[in-house]
Amino acid sequence: MKALLFLFISFLFTAGISHAQDDRTDRLGIGIGPAKMYGDNTGVHSKFKFKVLPVLSLDYNKKIETNFDVKATLGWQMVNSGDFYNTEQIDKIAESNLPHAFRGNIYYADVMPVYHINPNQSGYLPSLIKVYTGLGLGYFYSQRTDERLILNDPLRRTETYSASDSGIYLPFRLGIYKDLQSDADIGLEATLVVSPFSELEGNDQQQKRIKSDMLMQFQFFYRIFIGK
Repeated sequence: MKALLFLFISFLFTAGISHAQDDRTDRLGIGIGPAKMYGDNTGVHSKFKFKVLPVLSLDYNKKIETNFDVKATLGWQMVNSGDFYNTEQIDKIAESNLPHAFRGNIYYADVMPVYHINPNQSGYLPSLIKVYTGLGLGYFYSQRTDERLILNDPLRRTETYSASDSGIYLPFRLGIYKDLQSDADIGLEATLVVSPFSELEGNDQQQKRIKSDMLMQFQFFYRIFIGK
């Protein structure tokens, strides 16, 4: 009888630990940080000559099970080509009737499954820093003011005009986070946005080594627990 009572109490204690340790909930977060664009007229990346501008995003993480979430992200990134090209490079771009400069904004939204590498689990000590990664699918809208050199103009004047592009992209994310004593967590997240079929900046001259346009983002996140 004592043995049965001991087993019953042990079962209740173990179940309590399991519930307490697998404590990740649905979360709502906001992130902000620096970002850059990798495009055909966005600087000389091999010499680290490019613009670093802000990115802002909101995300919602829906827990599926211990190791998996589904993550939806809505965001904005400021973009600007900068002024990194010499006269010869600008002339070459103008001969293709393409812009050598631009400024504007990119709006994006995506959904991805997220895999948590070291979540809290029953029977294990909780991890101080947790790691996750994911690959998804999204849609972007690039709204810009482009600038193009007027060919055969002795004064080398330029013209500016409104332009936009849109299309699907593939986001890859790798992040870390730490639970706070309050119902929240803080973390860092690196994102690579790859646009395999559409131009993010309106220039398809292929002056870069990798064909696809990309956004590279590094954000600090604060997320609150919901549904707990």
